[in-house]
Amino acid sequence: GGNGLGLPAFLAAYFIFMLVVVVAVLFGEHDRLVSTPFGMLHRFLLGGWYDLVVHASQKIMGKTCGAGLRAVEEEACGRPNPLLQFLYLGLVLGGFHVANVYVLPDLVAEDTGALALASVLPETANPFHPETASWALPSLVSIGLLLFCMASFGDPGVLTEANCAVKRKEYVGDGVVFPVDDKHCRTCALRRPARSKHCSVCGRCVLRFDHHCPWVNNCVGERNLMSFLAFLLVHFALCAFVCSITALHLGARFSATHSGAGYGGLSASARALVWLHFCFARHPIESVCVVMTGVLALMLGAFFAYHARLACLNLTTNEMFKWEQVERWEEEEKKNIGGGGGRTWAGCASDAWDSATFRGRARRNMYDVGCAGNLAEIFLGRPKRRGRR
Repeated sequence: GGNGLGLPAFLAAYFIFMLVVVVAVLFGEHDRLVSTPFGMLHRFLLGGWYDLVVHASQKIMGKTCGAGLRAVEEEACGRPNPLLQFLYLGLVLGGFHVANVYVLPDLVAEDTGALALASVLPETANPFHPETASWALPSLVSIGLLLFCMASFGDPGVLTEANCAVKRKEYVGDGVVFPVDDKHCRTCALRRPARSKHCSVCGRCVLRFDHHCPWVNNCVGERNLMSFLAFLLVHFALCAFVCSITALHLGARFSATHSGAGYGGLSASARALVWLHFCFARHPIESVCVVMTGVLALMLGAFFAYHARLACLNLTTNEMFKWEQVERWEEEEKKNIGGGGGRTWAGCASDAWDSATFRGRARRNMYDVGCAGNLAEIFLGRPKRRGRR
């Protein structure tokens, strides 16, 4: 009883912690969260921890060690580097190996019989049926690797002398986050149109710049955003699928091993504790695979939802940062002229909802031509503008 009650609390705390981490990583730089614990956690996870390591190393081993760590940081994060690409390949191929060697050969039809899905779908349409899983898993891995190559080695939309004049007509400044007059990039010696940015890592200007993704060692921009979104979606499905079939396999092995063992008198938390001990003691590789793929599925799902929302509004990650700066400046101006006081709870709740759904920025976004038109720009490559100023 007493010891078993600690397990649900531990599991609840673990999932709350992971939720906080995901929210902090994705939204911690938002203007309304930057001074909260979410903002502090965001800064710590995305570089603060390394600053602490460098500072401690300098105190203990001298400035030379700190300078060496900074040089490693510059090499790994400040320049094109395939390190995370190799790590990605190791994670995908390692997960496929675990599922293909330890799970699929032992997965039998009875393992899926308890699922409600199995009772409403034919065997060939049930993704958890052994015969379906045997081809669905390698198919997902193959599609994921293909999309990885497309996102990694495809042209993100590099600005060149050949396309500069045309793109300056397609991407005009809105006068808010982008100036009406084109900026001049001193590095590339080009007049840069709106929505583009010079990537300091790649050393080139990218059209409709979203962000530089170290996992694909490439920028995400005008020409590879579609493959990047598909990359996120397929890998979310892959992680969720591997997590599900592996957990299903562990559940079936537990039932076969402990059938008739007489656990009816135990509480739910005590039975869960027995199940976890069985999984990690007898099947540690599969158990670690469930935890890792489950966490990755949550993070990839959240990341895909965030970028899909931006795509529907014709916004980019880079523009989200710019809008935050504009809104922060406008808020300061209101305070300076004595405005912004006496706000009601309803007003605060409305602002919070607009902030979470990006509705406020969408209403002011000149490049938004409706969800269908925005997606057509990404998937069909036909940018069109509807001036609203």
